[in-house]
Amino acid sequence: MRNFLFESIWMLSRRDRRARRVEFHENKNLICGRNHTGKSSLVKTMFLTLGAKPEGKLSHWDEDTVSLVGFRVDNRRFQALHSSGIRALFEDGVLVAATSEHSEWSAAFASATGFNLVLLDKKGQSVPADPKCFFLPFYINQDGSWQASWNTFTGLQQFSKPMGSILEYFSGIKPPEYYQAKANRDAEQRLLDDLKKERGFLDKARERFGKKLPLSGPKIDPENFEREIVQLTLEITELNKKQEKLRAQSVSERELLSSIYLQINLANEAIRAYDGDAKYLRSEPREALVCPVCNAEHSDSFMDLLTYADDARSLREITVRLEKDGRDVAVKLQHTVAEIEALESQYRRISNLLDTRRGDLQFRQVVESLGAEQAFQAFEEERSLLDAEIAVHSDEVGRLNAEMEKLTNTKHSSAILKQYRQAYATALFNLNLPDTGKARITLTSRPNDSGSGGPRAILAYYSALWEVCCGKTGSFMMPLVIDSPNQQGQDDINLPKVIKFISERLPASAQLILGSEIDAEHDFDKKIVLDSPYKLLEEQFFEEADAELSPLETLMYLGLKSTEST
Repeated sequence: MRNFLFESIWMLSRRDRRARRVEFHENKNLICGRNHTGKSSLVKTMFLTLGAKPEGKLSHWDEDTVSLVGFRVDNRRFQALHSSGIRALFEDGVLVAATSEHSEWSAAFASATGFNLVLLDKKGQSVPADPKCFFLPFYINQDGSWQASWNTFTGLQQFSKPMGSILEYFSGIKPPEYYQAKANRDAEQRLLDDLKKERGFLDKARERFGKKLPLSGPKIDPENFEREIVQLTLEITELNKKQEKLRAQSVSERELLSSIYLQINLANEAIRAYDGDAKYLRSEPREALVCPVCNAEHSDSFMDLLTYADDARSLREITVRLEKDGRDVAVKLQHTVAEIEALESQYRRISNLLDTRRGDLQFRQVVESLGAEQAFQAFEEERSLLDAEIAVHSDEVGRLNAEMEKLTNTKHSSAILKQYRQAYATALFNLNLPDTGKARITLTSRPNDSGSGGPRAILAYYSALWEVCCGKTGSFMMPLVIDSPNQQGQDDINLPKVIKFISERLPASAQLILGSEIDAEHDFDKKIVLDSPYKLLEEQFFEEADAELSPLETLMYLGLKSTEST
């Protein structure tokens, strides 16, 4: 398990000539301040610097603020610098990467952290996960995370259903080793697909060559003749299969078309009969019909009123549908017949080829065959090499698939889910909430409770995730960042329970950063007090911050320029 820690953040606004530096303890941190004092601005800037833009707009905030976040991955120290959409990564003061492209930054960040998760985009293509996926399960953003949806960061829509894979990755259901094997498998699969395409191109080239240099003529090398016979046998066998299938299909389509035409004729006969009956009923004088129950008189018969008209309408609708079906089947039959005729032309080609071999040979045919023979031999040798390479890569794909399956066995996954469900039930009890009563909840079963219980249910859900993600099966020990737990009017009974739960019940080995409107009686290793509305940054720190960040900005722009010129 790798350990990720936030160490510090510098924020510098040259527009306002203000700045601030905040250092974090490796254990419990409390950022305390009333509304508009900058708790969310501090936390959001921290994630934005690292390439994960949180939901929610910051009011009265300089969007050109330069920020520098110090973080540690195991024993390696890094700094991430962000200025106007450009980011740079430093390790021990040495520039590692500088870019304005999100994909390039994501790759540099993944390399530094060892984050190797692969997701699917909207087109179904495999793409590397980015920093917002890295932080998503561990940050409760007051502008999106306290509801039923994963609206913590912007831009998650670029991925197709990412949450299941993200949570499986961090919980250990599909550990990093799985994704390493998957990346190797995908690389082998791409090579395998390319080799199969190359073999297909080779076969087409051989076929086109054979049309220009017919296979008639003597075969000086007996092996070439044998290969030719094998090739012809394969072609004729494949043609026979296609022909049988198409003939059966044409018979079925002809029978269906005949049945449809028969039904159309029957329906038209019935309609004509109806028209005659209706004409008779309208023209012939009839006695009034008297109802035996109510003695009401009816000038028209019940059959005329209730049956004839409805039956005729149904018959006409059926006839229209049958005629459309008939046209569709007729088109299909035409296509089938055309395919059968195309097969006949291939039969004739093979037949002509065999007939030519039975004829007398000319000296010119012998000379042409000598050159063609060498060419076909080269085709066969190249195809044999491709088949050997395809076999090697197919075996490697199979081996990696087996390794991936081994890393995701059912017993291992069941144990993680059991731990998660137990932790969820315990958290609900500690937060004064009833158990869900659902024994089979999954990692993605995010609660959707209304009222003041909703945020507490969300906190219970996150804490259960953190229990498994920060446990022995987890991939990373990550900072747990919670912004403003006082959501939807927690009363004087439940709010203290929430603060106590956060300070005492979350994984003790994880770094905690809590933003709260009220101070906490519980022990925190560091308290950062913000007491001035809209003045998170202060003038007294500007010169120091400018002296610290300006040299790094210079290195960033030099690195960016160097990258663009190459």
